[in-house]
Amino acid sequence: MDKQGYIDQLEDLNAQQLAEGIFKGIVTFEELRKTGEFDASKQKSVRTILRRKDDDAFASACTIAELERYLTVFADGNHVFEAHTKIQQIREEETARERKSDEREAMFRKIKEDINEYTPDEIINVLSDNDLRDLCDELGIDASTVREYEPPYLLPNVFPQEEDDVPQGYTDVFFWGIPSSGKTTALAAILSTIKKDYTMEASDTQKKFGATYRDRLINIFKNDIGGLPGRTNEDLTQYMPFLFSERGEKNKRKISFFELSGEMFKHFYDEVNDAETVDESKKEMIEQSFIALDLLLNSNNQKIHFFFIDYHQETKHLNSTGVSQSQYLEAAATYFRDRGNIFRKKTDAVYVVITKSDEIKGDDRVETGKVFLKENFGSFIDVLINQCKRNSVDFKVKLFSIGDVYFKRICKIDRSYSHDIIQDLLKRIRPISNNLLKTIFNS
Repeated sequence: MDKQGYIDQLEDLNAQQLAEGIFKGIVTFEELRKTGEFDASKQKSVRTILRRKDDDAFASACTIAELERYLTVFADGNHVFEAHTKIQQIREEETARERKSDEREAMFRKIKEDINEYTPDEIINVLSDNDLRDLCDELGIDASTVREYEPPYLLPNVFPQEEDDVPQGYTDVFFWGIPSSGKTTALAAILSTIKKDYTMEASDTQKKFGATYRDRLINIFKNDIGGLPGRTNEDLTQYMPFLFSERGEKNKRKISFFELSGEMFKHFYDEVNDAETVDESKKEMIEQSFIALDLLLNSNNQKIHFFFIDYHQETKHLNSTGVSQSQYLEAAATYFRDRGNIFRKKTDAVYVVITKSDEIKGDDRVETGKVFLKENFGSFIDVLINQCKRNSVDFKVKLFSIGDVYFKRICKIDRSYSHDIIQDLLKRIRPISNNLLKTIFNS
């Protein structure tokens, strides 16, 4: 029946039939009332039925189209305000879904361009569980590694502060690098590889320096896939003596890893340039680090130095402080020059290690790396080479990569680079006899 039919048959149609016509939008209550034939009793009955339909219609309206139809039929209904609110809410949700879908598509595009464009937190906030699982399957990693990622908590440890604290007969291996140079993750990879493929034992020192920190670094790559420390982790000086050897080898080597805080390079920069880039809260820690550094540099122990330089940082962006890696290292070179020869006492070798070297292209990557060092860190490298020549110290350039890194924080370790450094240490550090070990342990 059309509108005119409802108007013409108004007296013959009951309240239910009229309410149905109004509900379907064929005719309005006002149009029926204007005929003058719509008696008060029937109007009341129709209103009662429409109120019931009003509640039912609003309750069942789930889409914008259904809610807009409700507002057309029940322009003065009981839920007009709620209907408008619900429409706005649905539109906002649709916009959010569209935005998230756009973000997801953009993320997939960027992931294909650079797997380290996003952190684990950013990935799981945008990708669905199925998308994340499919992506991780392609990468050969477990999706739970991404979902459950937490930055390793690296505890600070005590280090030598007096001459008697420095254990004698050890080879002290210094790990230098500005903040975010990659030295800590490289150290974790090296220690993990020693633990996995060689024999590592606790040191024979009276004070057990650095055992907790060392164990936490080892555990980062316990299962060959690990979560890397976040860049916000505190950068502290750490001292870790231990014994190690090749599997089945009779005698042990005494070695200590001394990781110098990257903040020390900020100190070099401040000293040379009369600047203040070091936080006041870290100055006491830096002073203590220098005490330990002087003690170890002046001891009679054999020494090996590793300077870590981040290839990616120099070629892609400045340090977050606005000071480049090369500027920090140039300040260090000036500091070394003005404060004397840091390799003057029993230094066996100096290595410059280029981290993130998987980004170096070409057939002869080591030679390309040397060109990179010369072009970007010429002053610093010249100081190292001149001091090495003056003291008959071996100088070498090495490439290093911790392996495949996903989402800036998940790493599938490549142990070949660690093995290369460990083999050099094995060749340079003389093992001590079992008789000497027994004497030490029994003293």
